[in-house]
Amino acid sequence: MTNKRIVIAGTFDILHPGHVFLVSEAAKLGDVIVVIARDENVIHTKGHPVIVPENQRLFMVEALKGVSKAILGNPGSDFVSIVEELKPDVLMLGPNQKISLEEVQNRLEQKGLSTRVIRLEQLFNEFPLNSTTRIIEKAIVNQKDRISQ
Repeated sequence: MTNKRIVIAGTFDILHPGHVFLVSEAAKLGDVIVVIARDENVIHTKGHPVIVPENQRLFMVEALKGVSKAILGNPGSDFVSIVEELKPDVLMLGPNQKISLEEVQNRLEQKGLSTRVIRLEQLFNEFPLNSTTRIIEKAIVNQKDRISQ
């Protein structure tokens, strides 16, 4: 029996424990393929540029335990086109990805895909710096403290 193909997608701008937790939970379900958002797509969807360039983010995610394969997303398009290409059994959303399960499932079904869409519900809270935003905020505070000394 072959393992199920599990796709997770995201920016993975500054790797943190939440990313590691997402990959490890996805790996419990099958072979994990991680789709890294293109720099230009992040600007379009999030409204701000990434900190770490896409090729470096790809390199880092490829090195994570549990990742079978990491690829860059398609430039100028949303996640549906890459899911069409990969045809995974499961698309796992992270707990803080803002899109609804129903919207994703409907968009995939419109393309004739039977991919099951699930969401990792729990955030990984074992460490305080468990998100890119928190790491950036901490870096800004530390930098301000250094300047004021």
